[in-house]
Amino acid sequence: MEYYVLLKHLHMLCAYLSATLFIGRLLLDMAGKPNWRQSPLRRLPHINDTLLLSLAFTLLAIGPWQPFSHQWLGFKILLLLGYIMFGFAALKQSLAVPTRTICAVLALAQLAGIFYLARFKPVLFVLS
Repeated sequence: MEYYVLLKHLHMLCAYLSATLFIGRLLLDMAGKPNWRQSPLRRLPHINDTLLLSLAFTLLAIGPWQPFSHQWLGFKILLLLGYIMFGFAALKQSLAVPTRTICAVLALAQLAGIFYLARFKPVLFVLS
């Protein structure tokens, strides 16, 4: 438990970096510069997201949070799955631009929800 705070801050750093990399890639696509796909920017997000997910599992293992007992965490995981799906579609070149734009907005909305749940940890439903 002594490493929990350090791991939590590393997890947060990776989350902020992940969001920044996603938004950066979206902006590069919107600016008509798809060459980022031939640069290290193509692989860097995958490395970061692997570290982010590994830290999340480590925090679950050593921390006090349980995904099925703490509702915010369960919803955060569901939003994460949606963010991955819509984020993937938003960066897929074979889709039409309007479709990619809608997917990007949905991915960013889910990303905002993830950050909100992580920050405030609200009680979503009162179960009696």
